[in-house]
Amino acid sequence: MNNESNIYRRQPAAGGKTSSLVVFLHGYGADGKDLIDLANPFSMAMPNASFISPDAPSPCAMSPSGREWFPIEEVPKGAINACERLLNLIDIEAKNLDLTFKDVILIGFSQGAMMSMQCLLINKHQFGAIIGYSGALRTENVEAAKLQIINGKHKYADTPVLLVHGKQDEVVPFQSLENSKNLLNEIGFNVQTLSRPNLGHGIDPEGISAGMEILKKLN
Repeated sequence: MNNESNIYRRQPAAGGKTSSLVVFLHGYGADGKDLIDLANPFSMAMPNASFISPDAPSPCAMSPSGREWFPIEEVPKGAINACERLLNLIDIEAKNLDLTFKDVILIGFSQGAMMSMQCLLINKHQFGAIIGYSGALRTENVEAAKLQIINGKHKYADTPVLLVHGKQDEVVPFQSLENSKNLLNEIGFNVQTLSRPNLGHGIDPEGISAGMEILKKLN
């Protein structure tokens, strides 16, 4: 498999002009098509949104048919290095639709959730919202954003953030939910969280519904 990224796309459910861009960021070892069907429920909450789900740039070391945003052994700093390329892609996609970063919502799963939080922290422009499923943030990820943190507060701390995590997650420990929330709260974000009692490493209907509520408020 080459290093060129495919991008899976869905047009606005309402037809006509796009007013928002939702970017799905898949997990380690998956690819863009893994999440693109989430456009079906999320488009009910945001019918004028376009949806894209890009493949991560590199073949996955542990699953060559899948993709990785960065090598698993490079957690957490790998996300910092990988964000520049992703932010460039998002910038191009948004401009093609006459949109700004403020019109962009990132929805990430697992490694993709880590990427979505890292992009939120280091991007020079504000996103519309961030939704992370089964993700994890570390101190190093926040430290990479020090230029964006003024007097202890991130300059885009009013960005809506929802983090969702299964209590039975066997891949990314459930404790990551509280850790990530605390790290973001410490720099001014007001993070919403949802814990799912019987859920492993995945996304369930309740988590999708909570994400839909975030999108509805942005319309």
